This record gives sequence, C-alpha cells and structure tokens, in this order.
Amino acid sequence: MDDEKKTRRKIKRFTTRLFSSKGILCTDVRGPNIIICNAGQATGLDKKYILELVLGLPNSIEMPKFIAEKGETYSFLVFNSTENSSLFYDTYNGKSKFSEDTAFYMCFVETVPNTDVICYHPNPKGLQIIEDFITPEEELQLIKLFDWDENDNRSNLKNRLVKHYGYEFRYGTNDVDLHSPLLEMIPKECNMLWMRLKQHGLDVREPDQLTVNKYTPGHGIPNHVDNHSPFGDTILSLSLGSTIVMDWKHHSNIQIPIIVKARSMLVMQGEARYDWQHGIQSRTWDPVIENRPIVTEDGEKIIKVITSETIERQTRISLTFRWTRTGPCECEYKTMCDSVEPSSDNVQDDVASNLEELHVHQVYEKIAGHFSTTRHKPWPRVVDFMRGVPAGSVLLDLGCGNGKNILTRNDILQIAGERSDGLLRECRERLRDGGAGSELLADCVRLDLLHAGLIDACADVIICIAVIHHFSSVARRLQAIATICRLLRPGGKALITVWAKDQTKSNYLSKTKAQTTLEEQHVTVNGISFPVHENRTQFQHNDVLVPWKLRQLKDNKTLENIPKDTLLRFYHVFEEGELDELCRQLPLKVEQTFYEEGNWCVVVKK
Repeated sequence: MDDEKKTRRKIKRFTTRLFSSKGILCTDVRGPNIIICNAGQATGLDKKYILELVLGLPNSIEMPKFIAEKGETYSFLVFNSTENSSLFYDTYNGKSKFSEDTAFYMCFVETVPNTDVICYHPNPKGLQIIEDFITPEEELQLIKLFDWDENDNRSNLKNRLVKHYGYEFRYGTNDVDLHSPLLEMIPKECNMLWMRLKQHGLDVREPDQLTVNKYTPGHGIPNHVDNHSPFGDTILSLSLGSTIVMDWKHHSNIQIPIIVKARSMLVMQGEARYDWQHGIQSRTWDPVIENRPIVTEDGEKIIKVITSETIERQTRISLTFRWTRTGPCECEYKTMCDSVEPSSDNVQDDVASNLEELHVHQVYEKIAGHFSTTRHKPWPRVVDFMRGVPAGSVLLDLGCGNGKNILTRNDILQIAGERSDGLLRECRERLRDGGAGSELLADCVRLDLLHAGLIDACADVIICIAVIHHFSSVARRLQAIATICRLLRPGGKALITVWAKDQTKSNYLSKTKAQTTLEEQHVTVNGISFPVHENRTQFQHNDVLVPWKLRQLKDNKTLENIPKDTLLRFYHVFEEGELDELCRQLPLKVEQTFYEEGNWCVVVKK
C-alpha cells in the first residue's frame, strides 16, 4: 500500500508542476492513451525499450503508437483499446525500471499531441537521389573495403570516423590543399560507379577526392555546404549500411527532411550544391516520413509528412566524391559563395549574411560541444543583473549558448533562444541534467536574433550576452538591438554585452605574447581581407577573425587537435561608447554602462 501511495504522490507532482502548463489533461478515467510522466526523448527513452515491455506482458497485444516529442522528458503511448492500455499500466506503473534507480510513473490522458509535421516544400532543385544504385552484394563489398578499426585515432573525429583519398578534406575550412596530395588514391573498385552514372544520364569524369565517413548510431554531422571555389559543380554521396534522414536547410529558413536509403546515390548539382546546407542530426533513430498526395488549386501535389513513428539507425558509411578545381567560383548563387565580391553601391547585406554564415553559424555548429565545456558560469555582473529580476517576470536569454545564464528559480518564466542547433542541444542537456530542471519554468527554443518570431512586448527582462559582436555590419548590429527593443515591454530592461577592443583591463592578455611583435596574417572572405587575431593579445582592428582550436573530448580528457585545422570566428570588437550609441538610436534609455573582463556592457530601459 505504501508503494501505491508513493506512486500516486509522484504522479501528482508531475501533473501539477509540468503538465498543467502544457495543456496536458490527465484523468482518472481509463482510456487508450497513457502518458509516461518521467521518461521521453530527453531522457533517452526510445521505441525499442517500449517494445521490450510490450513483449513482456502476460497477454500478447499490439505495439502502441509511441510519441516522444523532441527535447521533452515525457512521452505518450496510444493503445488500440482501453483493455490493452490498462494491462500495460497495471503491469508497469511505478514498477518498471527505466534506469537503475528510476521507475516509470504513468497516467491516463484524454488526448495526445498530433506530432505529425507537414513539409510542403519540394526537394531542392539540382538534388537527385537514385535509389538502389548498387546491389546488396556490391554494398557488402564496399563496406568491407572501406570499414576500418574504430580504435584508429588518426581517423577519429568527435561524431564519426573519417578517411580521405586523393586529398584530405579540411573540415576547418571545407576545402583541400592541392599542394599536399595523399598517397592513397580512390580505389579502383569505385570505377563501376562512373560507368553506372552514365546509364542515368550523368556523364562525369573520374573524381580526384573521396571522403569516407563512418557513422555509428547516435552520430551525425552539422549543417554545412562545401566551399564553392575548391570543388566542381557536382558532388556525389553514396550511402552504405543504413537508411537515414538528411536535413536540408536554405538560407531563407526553408527546411526539408529527405530520406536517403541505403545503396542510394545522392547527386548534388546547381542550387542543391551551392545554395543549400545539409546535415544529419545526432540521434539513434529517425522519424518515418510519408509522401502523401493532397489536392490543391493547381491540382494534386505530394507533401512530406514527418510522423511520430521512428526507425532505428544502423551503422552507416558514406562515400563523398568531389572534383577539385582552382580559381574563384563563378556560380550564380552568391549568398553562401566564398568568392563573392562586395558591391560598393549598396550596404552589402548579402555579403554580411554570407560572412556570418561561413564564420559564425557554421563554426559554432562544429565547435558546440567543445565550446560548451569552456563556458561554465555567468560573469559576476550578469549574475547581479539577474538577481534583480522580479518574481513573475518573463525573461528572454537571446543567444543563450549552452544555457549557463539560466537561473535556478521557479518564480519566473525563462525562455532561452539560440540559433545554433548544437548549442541548443547543449542548453537542453544542461536543463535536463542540472538537478533542478524539473522545478524550473524554463525552455529552450531555436531563434535567430535578426528574425525572432516572437510577439512584440513579450518580455519583462532580456539578456543578450556576447552576441551582437558577431554581426558584421552596422545595419545588422542595429537590427539585432532593434529586435531586443521590440520584444521588451514598456518599462522592461535589457542587459547587452559585447567584446571590447581594449583588453588592457582584462585577464585576456598574455604578458609574453603582448610583448612580442607578431607578423599579421590575413584571410580573404567574399573579397574582403580580414586580419586573423592572435589569441591572448591586444586587438589591433575592429573587424577580425578569431581562431578557435577545436579539440576532441573523450573520457573528460582533452586530446590532440582533431582535425588540425583552426576554425575562424568573425568578431566586431567595440570601441568605448559604440554600443551605447547604437542603443540610443532606438527608444531605449541607457541606464548604466560598464566594463567587465574585456566586455562593454549596457543596461537599457524601454
């Protein structure tokens, strides 16, 4: 009896603290729908474990529909009858151990969310997927040829194993060094692929570069586009071993999930090659995507429906073939082109957007995990500002990074917004693993500061820590602050911080490096030459590329740099008074300006 009371108390705690705010209606009346209160995608629960429980029931029943929403700590089961749901509930509620010390706590619910997501957009132009491009026998031969020892640290990246042929693909810059060819060339066993492409109307010469990636379940790759100028107008990718969902993202914010089946040849040309990013989410499963016909004014149309059903990933090996080239790119797709020349007769917003895509957004996707390990505690003055947030406030953290500034308070509503998918995952893990996560009224959302889809005057307090300095033009920096102003309610306050050009009052400078005269390096991006800043030295320019040495973490130890390339982040470092002046161009009153550890900071009131 004591165990039953304990279970009821646990369920009541979950329902009162969490579900009422999310519109989830629990009921004492039994029905076909069950909510598992304390286990979901965010806790690692997957369909396979539910199947094991169903198979362990005394009576044979059908597998229920399993709904686990992204980032949530609860999940739903939809049975085909109340009799079957009751059997599962009575057998496992408060008894089945999901982990070593955690039991399932369940409740009946009236309705479950419809998690089917509809994508109305067609596949990117220039993208062709040829299914069953090779036979199962040929697939096994290629897997045997390109499989290798997972303990080979020379080919071990954070999220996958990789090998190169012809030339090494440099992940720091998404290009190759044509002056350093590799001894291993593309194996002759691949020659049959070029012959078969001709049968599909693609007459291509033999490529000279191959990258082989081995993905174990749970591993993926950030959204990216191969630089335009180092490679030709066709890129091929052959999938071996497992079907996966590849996410395609356009700079206009269109996102399209695409199923890439095992033994498929993916051909990227034109718009798909130059104007779209593609990536694979890090997870052990993929959603089931159905192509469904709908009738529109223009006739019948096929749409993609991303369902709540999932399929388990297997080990996958991808073969990416490229043709190297020299000279600037002459494509018509300028937004993501590394050879774009700036125009002198406009504000160069496209150039600025492209620069930020290449040297801010793509870099943070690659360094998210490592970056998060270097960001543990908020700055003291940020803590002081946050302590003054009144109870009942709505607080927005715009550009939250890994969520280190989230307060352990349950008397305010906190929304943490972040553009980087990788950092957003780190933030959600911090909320989940922080011990008090279930006590907080807090959530993480994907948000672009220039195009924040939030209603006006929705926040009492906003913090924007170390974000504005990543925008590469005055107009875009002003637009970002205008977003902060728009989202603040009248009388609301915001704290904004940026890197300062003057680092003499911070602990950032190295005395040894500061006394050394260094030869300045420059990198040309979109036709503009930027100085590469020497870390731990005084800034000499306002617009710089700051190196980040990406390290791989394993067993909480830092290994040698893998890959060796250094990633470059764009920064506009601010002069004294520059941030204040931007804020004064908007209906914002600068109440306080201060300098903290190499940062200029302002507190403004709307």
